[in-house]
Amino acid sequence: MTVTAPETDRLNAFMGIDTVTGEPRTVAFRQPLGNRFLDHRGRTTVGSVGVLTDVVLGAAPHLVWRGQGRDTRSVLTQLSASTANPISAQGNLHGTGRAVHVDEDTALSTAQIRDDAGDLVIQLTGRSMVVNRPAVFDADSFADASGLSRPTPEPWTDPAELTDRPGLDVVSGIAAGTVARGPLAGLLGLRLQTVEKGHVTAVVPPVEWMANPMGAVQGGVLVSVADAVAELAAQTLTAAGRQYRLLNLTLDYLRSPEAPGPDMLVEAKVTRAGRRLASIDTHLTAPDGAVLVRAHASVHMGSL
Repeated sequence: MTVTAPETDRLNAFMGIDTVTGEPRTVAFRQPLGNRFLDHRGRTTVGSVGVLTDVVLGAAPHLVWRGQGRDTRSVLTQLSASTANPISAQGNLHGTGRAVHVDEDTALSTAQIRDDAGDLVIQLTGRSMVVNRPAVFDADSFADASGLSRPTPEPWTDPAELTDRPGLDVVSGIAAGTVARGPLAGLLGLRLQTVEKGHVTAVVPPVEWMANPMGAVQGGVLVSVADAVAELAAQTLTAAGRQYRLLNLTLDYLRSPEAPGPDMLVEAKVTRAGRRLASIDTHLTAPDGAVLVRAHASVHMGSL
């Protein structure tokens, strides 16, 4: 959601994201993949690289405004991701973003994320906006990632062990603790609360590593949360031996949750389920009921 100079961003360092180029209007980043970003099936998803999606979209317009001599901060107000080829569990992803329109207060960006072979895995668009919020971290402290410890990745379950189980049974098992929630959910601290067919609720605690310079949860972390819970809602629809795949995910950022801060409440509900396509609405809310993020996902239901 918030973009700082890429080379001084401790969240980038925490996720292993390196800056390749950082010029006004065009930026490029690289992120290594690995076990700590996998879901409960051992797969890499859009949520696995949520922070990268935010950074590659938001950095270019931020650098344009900085190049104009403006000491501004900017946030993404909307992010849309469309998937293409499957994402490998290992190797690197390479993100290139471009600011296609920048005016005094808003910007429009596009980005592509490709694998080591050059195949497109995620296509992105984003809307940025200048904000006047003060920083709660100074440049030196936000550049220092040494105090952010990386937890040991939690286990995932071999998909072969889940083949004979309906999706609702699998997701219910995650909620009950009898099925591993996976490394990414462990990193996020995601805890399922209720599970029904087509309806999942969860909580996520905003913790220190998620923060941007203004002390709010970075928008890419919110991508990871929304994607993870929406995909679990989709899985509750699957019969034994069937799979699902996210096609599109759009987030509208409405309010910025503090990090550290009170638990975010996450609710994903299937609004339409056909034979091949499910539509899912996901809301992230504060404890007082204020909506933080409104997201919509389209998920392919099949035997992938």
